[in-house]
Parts: sequence; C-alpha cells; structure tokens
Amino acid sequence: MIFILTTISEALLYVCFALLMGSYILSLFPDDLVPTIVVPRKVKLFAVIGIALFSFVPLISLLMYLYEDYGFINSLQSILLTFEVGKSWLFMFIVTVFLGLYILFFHEKKSAYYSIVGILLVFVAIIGVSWSSHANSIESLKGLITHFLHFASVVIWVGILFVVAWFSQNTNNWLSFLKWFHITALYCFGIVIVTGLSLMSFSTPLDAYSDTWMVSYGQSLLIKHLLIIPLIGYAFINGILMKKRLLKNKNFDARPWTKAEFFILLLIFAATGAMSQQSPPHNLFETINNEGFSSLILLFHDVIAFSDIAVQMVFNTEGVILLCISAIFLVITLFSYVKKQPAIFGFIMSIFVLIAAYFGLMLSIQII
Repeated sequence: MIFILTTISEALLYVCFALLMGSYILSLFPDDLVPTIVVPRKVKLFAVIGIALFSFVPLISLLMYLYEDYGFINSLQSILLTFEVGKSWLFMFIVTVFLGLYILFFHEKKSAYYSIVGILLVFVAIIGVSWSSHANSIESLKGLITHFLHFASVVIWVGILFVVAWFSQNTNNWLSFLKWFHITALYCFGIVIVTGLSLMSFSTPLDAYSDTWMVSYGQSLLIKHLLIIPLIGYAFINGILMKKRLLKNKNFDARPWTKAEFFILLLIFAATGAMSQQSPPHNLFETINNEGFSSLILLFHDVIAFSDIAVQMVFNTEGVILLCISAIFLVITLFSYVKKQPAIFGFIMSIFVLIAAYFGLMLSIQII
C-alpha cells in the first residue's frame, strides 16, 4: 500500500512542479507566441501544497518504522533533523511556504520580474528534491547537480506542454507556439538523455543494464525507457506533423494530442516514482539476496540466485514477433493522427507499443 501511495505521490509531485514552472515560463512570452492561457491562483496554490505533501509521502514509511520505539513527535523530529531525506524535505517545505505566499500576494502581477522570481523559487525547490535523491546519496555534489539538471529539464519541458494542453483557452497562435517550443523541447530532451545516462551510471554500470532487469529497480527502469518510444512518436506528431496540419487548417484543435503526450509522460513519472522506492542494484547479487527477484521477471523465467548470475539476450521467434508487433503499433499510432482518428485511439495504440515491446524483451532473454 505504501509503495503504491508513494509511486502515485511521486508522479503527482512532478506534475505540481511542472504546472508551476510551465505557467511562469509561458507568462514570459508575448501574446502572439502562445495561445490564451489562464492558470488560476488557487490552482497554483494547490500545486504548492501538493509539493509539500507529496514530497513528504516517502517519509511516512520511515516514520512508521521509528514510531513504535520513539513515538510520533520524537520520530518526526529525528527524521527532519538527522536524516538527509528529512532535512531536504524541511528545506523544500520552507521554500514552498515562501512560494505560496508569493503566489498569494503577487499573482496579479504582469511584469516579467514576477515570473522570473517564480521560476527561481521553483528551481530552489528542485534543489530540495535533488538533495533527497539516490544520486546525491551516491555521488554527493556531482549527483545533486546531475539530478537537478535532469529534474529541471523535465519540468521545463513537461510544464510548458502540460499548461498549454490543459489551461489554454483557445488554439490561437498554436503554430507560432510550436516553432519555439519544439526547439525548447529538443534541448530539454537532450539534457534529460545525457543526465539520465549519467544518473544510471551512478547506480549501475551501463554494460550491466540488462542484468538489472532481474530486480524491481531494473524492471521499473526498463518500463520507463520503453515508454520513451511512444513519447518520441508523440513528439513527432505534435512537433512536426502538427505544424503541417496547422498550415492547412489554422483552426485545428491540437490540444487532445498534446494531452495524450502528457499522459505518456505521466506514466514515465509513475515509473520514476516506483524506482525511488526500490534499491539501486549497486551490487546485483547482494540486492537479489536482500530483496529477491522482481515478481515481473518471475512471470517469465524460473531463476535461482548465484554470484555471477547475468541476463543474456537470446532473440527467438516469439520475442522478435512481439518486437515487430510493437513497431507496428507505433506506426499505427502515427497513422491514427494522419487518418484523423480520435486522440484516445492513438493513446491506446501507444500503450500497446509498450506492452508488446516489454513482452518481446522478456521473452528474448536468458538468465545464465
């Protein structure tokens, strides 16, 4: 139960950060480069409260563990003042108080300085998230900086997408918006890939990537990476194909397809949240001994732990067929847009991309 709660809260935490970052960034642009966007003050305040609450959820399991021996007050005090994860939450809570007061009293300000200060406060809150990350606990300052760049790039990219998809009042200037957002998204995606590979290397050698699929952390990481495939498909739809359609029909409503892309990103956030609750396999054999094999890998393979256990790719007929089916589903996702099918149909096809690719990979490995 705590695992599910924490996974959901982690995904929602990303959404809260994205909403604030996206609203502040979009308010910096002139009216002719963005659609009409209205993000109510109460929505921003709910996002700030969400950051404080959702970032506290991972502390609940630690609080429950200490509660029986030390009581609630002493346990909470110990967590907030002695544990790094507690200190980082306390720091972030203080920042959210300032951010909430800032929104409460200065929401109506139209000056660019208002938005810049808001962006800076969100960045400071992101430092709190990075402080409590796996990367910081492993690589200290290097890990904190890498995680900060990774997280910040994600919330900039997703934040703009999220706010435009859900808070735009019309589709005016959508083509002008796409021209600058497409470039911004490419830069952010590039930073996310580079920093993501760096974060992976902190916990797992890249040449042992497939070996991590035997444990829960590796399974979550694999699902997260497979979701990038339909995400790239949506980026192609919303970044390239959409421009061509808008040139022919300026009144076309692009928001449903933008929302579908956001839901794929939400699933990636959920996979990231699951990873935050699982132990990175610094030593794979030791992790297997402590936590056991992933329940997902056991659905496909009967395995016994031993010191030099490894995953070997052995492609077979069933696996290759499923991987080909995954590619077909990706093509169908793209063609569903070209053939003007509802966005929900394309989204369902993109989920099938993930499922088929996952099953194809699981059936294409051998544990030796």
